[in-house]
Amino acid sequence: MVRYRILVVTGVGTGGWTSKMAADRVKEELGKRGIRNVETKTCKVADLKIILDSWMPDAVITVIGRESDLNLPENLPVFNGVSLVSGVGMEPVIDGIVEALKKPHWAGIDRDSRA
Repeated sequence: MVRYRILVVTGVGTGGWTSKMAADRVKEELGKRGIRNVETKTCKVADLKIILDSWMPDAVITVIGRESDLNLPENLPVFNGVSLVSGVGMEPVIDGIVEALKKPHWAGIDRDSRA
């Protein structure tokens, strides 16, 4: 069974509420589109490198500034999650995530082999 992982990044320790809200919303919206095996995780920018290396997410959602400031791997899909928090204009973000999940994993791992 294919499992998808989506990482939500926040800038500060107190940003936990907004990142949790974005994570819950993306999971809910993907579920409405038939994508149910979604695991989300939130982290601070300071922990990003460790989480990327160990968890290997399928996509990253950021609720802070510019994606380019995160120094992410080149092929890793990244999305601005502000609309997921507000609920306004989130359809294009969800559409983009769905498209990203249809493509091979950016790091070449097999999604079916995830425990």
